[in-house]
Amino acid sequence: MNEVSDAVRLREFWDTRYANFDLSESGWMNAAAGLNERIYACKAQALRKAIAALGLRRDRPWSVLDGGCGQGYFARFYREAFPAATYVGVDISQRAVDHLHRAIPDVEFHAADLCSWHDPRGRTFDLVQSLEVLHLILDDDAMARALARLAGLVAPAGALLVTAASVDNTAQRSNYLRHRSAAFWNRTIASLGLRVAASRPIYYWLPAGGPANKYLRYGLTRLGTRVLYVLDRSAFHLGLPQPATVGVDSRMRLVTLQRV
Repeated sequence: MNEVSDAVRLREFWDTRYANFDLSESGWMNAAAGLNERIYACKAQALRKAIAALGLRRDRPWSVLDGGCGQGYFARFYREAFPAATYVGVDISQRAVDHLHRAIPDVEFHAADLCSWHDPRGRTFDLVQSLEVLHLILDDDAMARALARLAGLVAPAGALLVTAASVDNTAQRSNYLRHRSAAFWNRTIASLGLRVAASRPIYYWLPAGGPANKYLRYGLTRLGTRVLYVLDRSAFHLGLPQPATVGVDSRMRLVTLQRV
């Protein structure tokens, strides 16, 4: 697969998937909106910690670029949590961006491929993020180009936040997800003159919908997504080691990258 066909695939995938613009469409496939709301809450918690560690404050102006902004969850997150920040969103889906222009008309959005987007005003950003996006690019060269383009949009003293699963070997489990190995990530990061400043876990096992044991999982699922979320957060904050059987989605980490 080349970069052009991968970009076409992604655009068609998301333009087709979006129908009602709820979180079941932009989050984990086959997970209902309620579970995806909890999954997004976990991402937001990890994001807050990363932002705090960078010294970016609620009452100070700074800029953020969201690469792969989807239907605008993080646009709303920044407006509420960091109202002094300037937010710009970019997404490959024209359908999603058209929706965002109607739903959040006072925020700046662009429809473009992350591999090639250039800010029309020539700006760089204090924080550039791309959360749960890069593993959707199946072509390795395209993914590396997207990471390079995002890194090029970071201000001199800024940071790039991306999500990556902790896996030993590159694995493509479906026709829309490709998780790269640690060796691939390390090699690509180094080639861009970046370093890993921090790597934070995001979940315990919530994206999997509960523990691997099917009977326990069934029982917990019957209790509802709120119980699953509370148990996940409790295990997470207690620092319990993830079970060996936990899926790769639950091993996603929020990685802070800065220039060497």
